Amino acid sequence: MKKTFVAGLMLATIFSSPARAETIFEALSETYKSNPTLQGQRAYLRSVDENVAIAKSGYRPTIALTAGYTDANGQTKNSQVGMNNDNDGDTTSVGAKISQPLFNGFQTMNSVKAADSKVKAEQNNLFSTEQSVFLSAATAYLDVLQNEAIVELQKNNEKLLKKRLDETIQRFNVGEVTRTDVSQARARHSKAVSDRIASEGTLAASKAVYAQIIGHGPENLKEPKTITEMLPLSLDEAMNFAMGNNYSIKTAKNNFNAASYTVAYNNGALLPSVSLDGVAAKVHNDLDSTPGTNKTDNLEIGVNMTVPLYTAGKTRAQIRQSKYQKWQAQEQLLETERSVRALVESAWEYMESNDSKIKSIIDQVKANEIALEGVQKEEALGNRTILDVLDAYQELLNSNVEEVKARRDYYVSGMNLLLSMGKLTAEDLKLNVELYNADKYYQDTKGKWLSLSID
Repeated sequence: MKKTFVAGLMLATIFSSPARAETIFEALSETYKSNPTLQGQRAYLRSVDENVAIAKSGYRPTIALTAGYTDANGQTKNSQVGMNNDNDGDTTSVGAKISQPLFNGFQTMNSVKAADSKVKAEQNNLFSTEQSVFLSAATAYLDVLQNEAIVELQKNNEKLLKKRLDETIQRFNVGEVTRTDVSQARARHSKAVSDRIASEGTLAASKAVYAQIIGHGPENLKEPKTITEMLPLSLDEAMNFAMGNNYSIKTAKNNFNAASYTVAYNNGALLPSVSLDGVAAKVHNDLDSTPGTNKTDNLEIGVNMTVPLYTAGKTRAQIRQSKYQKWQAQEQLLETERSVRALVESAWEYMESNDSKIKSIIDQVKANEIALEGVQKEEALGNRTILDVLDAYQELLNSNVEEVKARRDYYVSGMNLLLSMGKLTAEDLKLNVELYNADKYYQDTKGKWLSLSID
């Protein structure tokens, strides 16, 4: 009595406190925190941020220290008076130069705007990378979930066929069935074992991919039914949202803006440039022919202007080149918009077809279950053969496996639809993570003058 009570208590505890399942959102949160592809793209974005600080250096002065030493050894001969003068000695100079740009054909201004546009492009590209990584992680999650279910189906089928084989052998021993029936049952059982082993291998491979992307192995995964709440209700809704929010389109627009500013930057090379320059120098001359040391202090301040007249065709070639690049960026924007439209439509159609497929397969599963039950009863009455029963087992297994695969495909197509819309980000999915603030680092970086440290 005591043992029965303890066993019942343990069983109740198991069912009331099941092992905690890892949701797809928790898996994506881990991916967001540690995936190397995503971390590397963030580092690359920070390097692009530095281009703004580099461009802004055109507004700032340049300062340099100069120093020199000359050891002279010469002789001057005067043929008229018949005298030779020695010019041996040394010269030491120390100075400083400062140059402040005043005007350079608006090149600095356009360079900064181009760099800003490139930063925005890469910020949007970071979101594209984030979405691609999330799609890979979600697909890996769903693959493991699918393959685990298939393994369980194969194991259950193997058990049923083993039981059927044992029953057939017993019936053969009493003369109810033939040796052919036994061979058919044994063949189907052997196939079930083979299929189970193959499915276990596929599961192991999918778990390895899961660990590669997410950072740890899968454990107690469950079907992500709440994903359906995030999906759009119509194709028009999905398309309209995508055309305004897809990150590939945003990136292409920013690249086009950057190309436009680059054209203006190159045009500025045809205009005059003006700078305010200052030089302070101290020169010491120590000549053997002159007693003592000759010291000179120089301080020069002036405004200098350079007017480019002809640069061997280089400047105009760069202008033409940048115009072609702007043209290319414009065509790439058009291509991206067309590509996004196609992606949204195809993802929507795949999702809808998979949804319909699931409903059809569920009906198929129910029909196969009824058919199996009926064939078993008819076989017991002698109206069906054992092969008919084995075929019914296989039909039911196939339909169950197809349902599992269709559910996986439905969720993957839904994730693809969210990606094409621009809604497969940590913020849109409301993941429990600290969101990476790309703009904060950009704001900290663009105004730095002297720092060598990185964050």
